[in-house]
Amino acid sequence: MSDLAKLIDDLPNLPGVYLWKDESGNILYIGKAKELRKRVLSYLRSGLMHRTAEMMFAARDIDTIVTNTEREALVLEASLIKKHKPPYNLGLKDDKKHAWVRVDLEKPVPVFEITRDAEKDGAKYYGPFGGTKRLGRFMDTIRRFIPIATCKEPAKVKRECMDYHLDRCAGPCKQHATLEEYRSLVEQMCFYLEGRTEELTQILQHQMDKASESMDFEEAAEIRDRLTDIEIIMSRQKVVEAHGANRDVLGISRTEQAALVEMLIVRNGRLIGQDNFYFEVGLDVTDLEVLTAFVEQFYFTIPRLPDEILLPSEVPDMDQLSQWLAESNGHPVQLRVPADKGESGLVEMANKNAHRALRKILILGESEEEIVHDGVRELKDALGLAHAPMLIEGFDVANIQGTDPTGSCVVFRNGLADNKRYRMFRIRVKETPDDYAMMEEIVYRRYTGTLERGDSLPDLILVDGGKGQLSSAQKALKQLGLEYLHVAALAKRHETLYSRDFPEGLELEPDSAALYLVQNVRDEAHRFAQRYHHKLREKRFTGSILEEAPGIGPKRRAALLDSFGSFEGVKNATVEELAQVESMTAKSAKALRNWLDTEGA
Repeated sequence: MSDLAKLIDDLPNLPGVYLWKDESGNILYIGKAKELRKRVLSYLRSGLMHRTAEMMFAARDIDTIVTNTEREALVLEASLIKKHKPPYNLGLKDDKKHAWVRVDLEKPVPVFEITRDAEKDGAKYYGPFGGTKRLGRFMDTIRRFIPIATCKEPAKVKRECMDYHLDRCAGPCKQHATLEEYRSLVEQMCFYLEGRTEELTQILQHQMDKASESMDFEEAAEIRDRLTDIEIIMSRQKVVEAHGANRDVLGISRTEQAALVEMLIVRNGRLIGQDNFYFEVGLDVTDLEVLTAFVEQFYFTIPRLPDEILLPSEVPDMDQLSQWLAESNGHPVQLRVPADKGESGLVEMANKNAHRALRKILILGESEEEIVHDGVRELKDALGLAHAPMLIEGFDVANIQGTDPTGSCVVFRNGLADNKRYRMFRIRVKETPDDYAMMEEIVYRRYTGTLERGDSLPDLILVDGGKGQLSSAQKALKQLGLEYLHVAALAKRHETLYSRDFPEGLELEPDSAALYLVQNVRDEAHRFAQRYHHKLREKRFTGSILEEAPGIGPKRRAALLDSFGSFEGVKNATVEELAQVESMTAKSAKALRNWLDTEGA
């Protein structure tokens, strides 16, 4: 570290890129900085995040590249990350699968080709459209209606290819179509790929009218059929916005070890394509970090951008990034979050598609990972937990004036109720009504059983109440040596969360998935406790609760109720009085009295 400190101390406070390396010279991490010296010095301080601290433990050297501007540093960083794929950067995986349609309009005979490499070479690029095979089938379909060439060098073609004979190419290589006619087809294909429906139909309508006026009815009929076919295929494209925006809409889905960003491609209000991008990254990396890495590594390296990029949440320096994207592409590009219900619906659509795409990857990869519920992810970040609370157990108590007190434990796995694992408790403590004592009892009993059975311990325990209930749960856990478990209490009045790390309370964002999740756990625990409480009261009222006592069946229960008039009468009877009831014995009377004193109160 002393050698690194000397190197860092000599760095200029200028924009640039830095590369951390290990003792073998392998690149560990690539970053950008507005001021190199100031940024790199921050790595030598204490209290680094786990991932960064781990990287610095292996770091032995640093290289830097000074740039003229911060934007140049960002672009260089994205290029170097893509080239070197350092282990501690959030790098896109499988980026070679993304396919584009390329056309160079400066060529005498422009051709459309499918490529995986989108470069800033003056050509037009459309996409990304997912894999090359899928895009190839898509282009074959469109070329039945707009017969453009896909051969690489038409001037060198010796004879017409099969595409010409299949009516998927107009044959400009052998002058079967004039250059003017072919250029018109190229323009039509560009309009189609850009979703410019009205301009495309206007061109075809004009050509059809012109052919009719020239009495070329065969040509007019051919254009009419092409226009009809194009209108049919375009009608299948989902119209998502009436005002015809050009934008990419991003969504995100997560597992504990991966993130997937989904992109919906909307051109002139039509959803014309979609693609997804995969990151191998743990939940300690936030959605904002993933989205920022995606924007910087993807949009700054491609040649063609939409007017807007709609994000599921704000990313740092969003306005600055928008400005730099505009400078790189020669037209305004705005990064922003949804501004109305319609745009929020588009982002939700992208999130759902991200969820489906990630599930497909997990299924095909035969992975046992689960896609992490939004509320679970948000709750992890809000409470500062080291791991996502995939298993949450919630507790509540129920009693009316101290009678028939009950407790409940509900179980949520990955944000969803697992009602087969719910447990109910009849409170045994006699100092009722005492919510604190009852909470301590049911938490203690729950985890005594959990330890005895060897079951999994929860990632988070949620109790209904405030600081008092929190303290009671923590006291019970300490008795069992489980004080390290994370516990939180949700107070009803202001929906405030209390925990060991937030003794003064934490208020979650209104309408957030995290708040909805903890409310759902709390309400479910309350409902289940109340349900059991009412069941006990009903059984007490009818006397059927006696059948839960050892050695008491329907016949003895009927005899006891007939002798004492009610359950309360039975409850107040002595051992001697109980033994005198028909079919009762001294042994059964003593067992019943013991049960009444412990379980049946």
